[in-house]
Amino acid sequence: MGATTFPRVGGHPAFDLVDTVHWRLDDARAIDTLPDVEAVLEWCAEIDLVDSDALRALASAARETAAAEHTAILALREAVYEAVFEDSPDAVALIAREHIDALSRSRLHRDGDRWHWHPPADRTGPRAAIALLAHDLLTSDLRAARQCGDDACGWVYLDTSPRRNRIWCTAAGCGNRNRVKRHHARTRA
Repeated sequence: MGATTFPRVGGHPAFDLVDTVHWRLDDARAIDTLPDVEAVLEWCAEIDLVDSDALRALASAARETAAAEHTAILALREAVYEAVFEDSPDAVALIAREHIDALSRSRLHRDGDRWHWHPPADRTGPRAAIALLAHDLLTSDLRAARQCGDDACGWVYLDTSPRRNRIWCTAAGCGNRNRVKRHHARTRA
């Protein structure tokens, strides 16, 4: 795995997955930081999503199998975005199907006083774990779900600020760029 650092501003891992598309709202600048299954594996490892056995299984899967899993994971990523921000019934249905499938292949494991779902330690493990995350997000309180106020960014996050008035994905990135842009516009006028 490489030294890639993926954005972690979403406040929920499913939103962090959505944020692996940079400049989502500008087709000319859009960058998918998960262009292949290797990048998906890096993202999964970075957020400690599945155990190393599942990562190795997907990494060693046949090219067609790995490509199919990659396509399914990207479809889940887009379904999260479309379900939350576009109210897409098709996206919700996809997440529901993937969640049911993930549960059928996962096992419950007790950790102290709590039970947790553990996705399969096979090539489908990352997709199953992502489906569980997507379902967790969709069944949570989404009143704090926001999209960055930048015209091109498109990153999404849960606004947990005290007054629930966060506008930018990051103050240092989009916030600063837009403040400078407004300042220049005012000084030129």
